[in-house]
Amino acid sequence: MIYWDTSCVLKLYTAESDSSIWQDLAINAGEPLTASALIEAELAFAFFQKEARGDLVAGGAGKLIKAFRRDVTTGRVHLCPVGADVITRAADIAAACHRTRPITALRTLDGLHLATAALLHCTAIATTDHRLQTAAAILKMRVIGPSPDGG
Repeated sequence: MIYWDTSCVLKLYTAESDSSIWQDLAINAGEPLTASALIEAELAFAFFQKEARGDLVAGGAGKLIKAFRRDVTTGRVHLCPVGADVITRAADIAAACHRTRPITALRTLDGLHLATAALLHCTAIATTDHRLQTAAAILKMRVIGPSPDGG
């Protein structure tokens, strides 16, 4: 199962230079997109930021949020709740990241995403976030996306 990070799901709803790559992957996945419930808030912030910059038309953010919620309701997207198990696993991941040399500086929300993926026994994570890619490698999780070195 592939875990979908916000960085990639955003590209499914907004036009970015590599959106078609992620859309093809989502279509060919043959399973619902799996992500943390955190993604809804992260997408909302990203959509409204794009609208404020003029990358989306006025009212576009609200329409995209509705489209995302519709995809959740229809089962195209499966959201996993953030429970105590995710928090505990994220704390363990933080410790593991800080034992590496050099230290892998992972942000809190990224740690929660990675913990969710680990608890769901996902075999891969789709992300364009370089820190998250590096941390996923520590957990021996396959990364779908550009390599952390920019390749």
